[in-house]
Amino acid sequence: MLAALERTELNGGLVNDIIEAISARIKAPYFGYALLAFIALNWRGIFLLATTPGSPQVRLEAFDSMTSLTSLIIWPLVVGAVIALCSPWIKFTFAYLSRRPFEYIDNLHLDAEHKKTIRRTELERSRAELFAGKETELIERAKRDEEVLQIKDESLQEQLRTELELLRKERDRMSHGLYSSETVQLSPTEKELLKLAAESGSGTISSGIQAQAGRSVGSIA
Repeated sequence: MLAALERTELNGGLVNDIIEAISARIKAPYFGYALLAFIALNWRGIFLLATTPGSPQVRLEAFDSMTSLTSLIIWPLVVGAVIALCSPWIKFTFAYLSRRPFEYIDNLHLDAEHKKTIRRTELERSRAELFAGKETELIERAKRDEEVLQIKDESLQEQLRTELELLRKERDRMSHGLYSSETVQLSPTEKELLKLAAESGSGTISSGIQAQAGRSVGSIA
């Protein structure tokens, strides 16, 4: 019993090996081309063999009437050999002709990536400079506040603190409205400060800090 099972397994393995070998040969380029040539040359006979009614003898006669030894064996082998030999040269020709266009496409992609990288680097640098300027401004404001706190006269200290706060608010509003088309609205106190600066000969008023007014501010009521 065991010997019979071993023989069965051995035969089954041998059959599988044969099937795999045949499958590998069929999948080879030459045999694949030969098989395609066989179907192309004998498709009429295959069609009649599959659709002709009657006995197998009648079907075989219909198949034989549309085929011959040349179409069944010789031409498929010849066509398969020719295509197998020409296929690498055909691939080489297409690769050679399409080399330049593919190089241009790759260069375009590389240029686009390069420009994108440069633009991203510039934006990151601008953002870093912007935040660095903001940090420097905060440090300068803190230094000015420290200088104001060192003034012993409380009334003068309070006045300077108020004027600094007004100028800082004006500066922040102008910074936020840099790309806005709306006209900046001044408070009455700010208008008075700018009016005093315009009426002074140098265009500035000094009280521990300076406020600069343009030439057109002299018309503010």
